Parts: sequence; C-alpha cells; structure tokens
Amino acid sequence: MVVTRHRHPSLRSYPVWLASRLLVKPALALWPIGAFGLRPLYLIDEIFALGPKAKGIVREQLELGGRPVELSLPAGPSNRDEATAILYLHGGALVVCGLATHRAVAGRLCRDSGLPVFSVAYRQLPEAGVGTSVTDAYQAYRELIIERGFRHVVVAGDSAGGFLSGKVIEFAHRDGLPAPAAFIGYSPLLDLDIAANPDRTSTSDAYLPISKLGRLRPRFDQGPIALRGVRRIADVPSEAFPPTIVVTAEDEMLEPDALELIEKLSADGVQAELHSHSWQVHAFPVLAGRLPDALRAIARTAAFAVDATNAARAARENNDIEGVG
Repeated sequence: MVVTRHRHPSLRSYPVWLASRLLVKPALALWPIGAFGLRPLYLIDEIFALGPKAKGIVREQLELGGRPVELSLPAGPSNRDEATAILYLHGGALVVCGLATHRAVAGRLCRDSGLPVFSVAYRQLPEAGVGTSVTDAYQAYRELIIERGFRHVVVAGDSAGGFLSGKVIEFAHRDGLPAPAAFIGYSPLLDLDIAANPDRTSTSDAYLPISKLGRLRPRFDQGPIALRGVRRIADVPSEAFPPTIVVTAEDEMLEPDALELIEKLSADGVQAELHSHSWQVHAFPVLAGRLPDALRAIARTAAFAVDATNAARAARENNDIEGVG
C-alpha cells in the first residue's frame, strides 16, 4: 500500500482549519435537516455563481444523461486526445453544493491535466435520494462512453462525489462497459452507512459531525430511484477499479475507509495510492485558488490521471496492432 504523509502545510492552512473547527462544525451540527433546512441550501450554489470567472478556462453548458452539465475546457490551442475526458462529481453530503461551488476545483483539474472536465448537476436531497444521484452520475458516464465517443474517462469526485464515482466504477463493471481510466477521490465518502459504524468518529475531523450524517442516513434511501448494489465502495470487486489516487485530510472522519480501500486495491494488484495531509479540512482541494496545499494536491492528481490515461491509450494501441497482425 502506497501512503504518503504530507506533514508541512502552508501557513494558510492553520486559520482555515481553526475557523472550520470553531465555526463550521458547530453550525453543521445544529443545522436542521427537514425540508425547512435543506431546501434553502440551493442558495449556496447561487451565491458562488456570482464569483469571478477562472482564467485560462472556457466553459460550456450542456446535458449528459438528461442532467445539466458544465464543461470546462483549456483556453487556447491544445494537443489533447479528443477521446479522453474527466467526469467530475461534486460533494456536499448529497444535499448541498453544485456546479458553481466546485468550479474552482474542476477548472484547476482541467488546466493541470489539459483534459476537458464534465461536471454533473445530479439530483440530490431533498428532491431525490442517493439511488437517483447514482443513476444521474452513471448515465452521464454511459453517454460519454457510448454516445460521445470518449474511450478513456477519468472519474473524479470529492466527499459524496467520491461515493458516486465508486458506484460508476461498480456499474460499469456490472454492465460490461469500459472501466474508467482512473479514479480520483478527494476525501471520498466510501460508506453510505458510516454513521452506523461504531469504529468511526468525527472527534478529530475539522468540521464534519458524524451525528449529522446519522440523521441524514434514513433520507438517503428516498426515491424515486432505488439504490442498487453495494453501500460500501470497498465491497466493489478490485478488478473493477482503474488506477486510483485518494487525497485525505489527516485524521478526518472518512480517512479510515480510504485507507481500507487503498490497502485492498494494492493487495489485489491495482495501482493505488493515498496522500494524507496534516492540518487540512475535509475535501480541501475544493478550496483551489485559496489554498496552496489544494493546488498542489490537484496538480498531483492531475498528473496521476494523465499518466493513467496515457498508459490506457498505449495499451489500446498495442491491442489494435496485435489485432491487425
């Protein structure tokens, strides 16, 4: 198992961690999860949409699998492979955030990799449960592969988006579709029932309260589409996984599940690595543009994705040559 500990955070990390611990975590613990509390959360994405536009990125609005998608493309000339892309699935506990809140991380991933990034506005609570969110994510992946001609698609996501990415990997394997070229997880949620696990705690987490996930848990099974397959991504067969890289905040609530997954994949011969960063908050790469540590983490994962897609492309070309011979 390849685990790298990053022990030298930037100076900006400390106030971000402290503010999250003192302000964000108590607020999340107290926030109501009924319709009164969940419905106004869409305003967060609306506010972020008013922010400045990223430089070096061109954005287009389209649909994949019947859902709105924002496509980020590198501005200017590019030598990228037109058959390669990244599918990004945002986090937010399956109740909050959207395209605007995650524009910075999607844009930076686009710039660092040189690949188009498709960010999906999947349905989430209180409108729909996790089964519907998974369906939206998977249908977007299917359309990229089957209808739009992409032969190598990297799946990436933070927090809840990491769970959706794992389900895309599971369903692609189930249906005999080409596997993703790589999986990038930023503090991925890998166990939908983590709040029921007696070995998990949020005591050391900068802002995630496990009690809130416990209260959300019954809502995850809300329709209209039922959740099928595993509820723990570690239960997906290792042979379904592509090369995998995970970034976590040291001692965050979700880190033990990430370690478990990486250990399993490594033991089964899948290229897998985890980068654990001290004095960081959950899903800190989303703070791209505000935190040097986030930029370095994104650059590292982008390079990993490029290497994985290059390897997949070379393997495909070799197979094509052998087929002709």
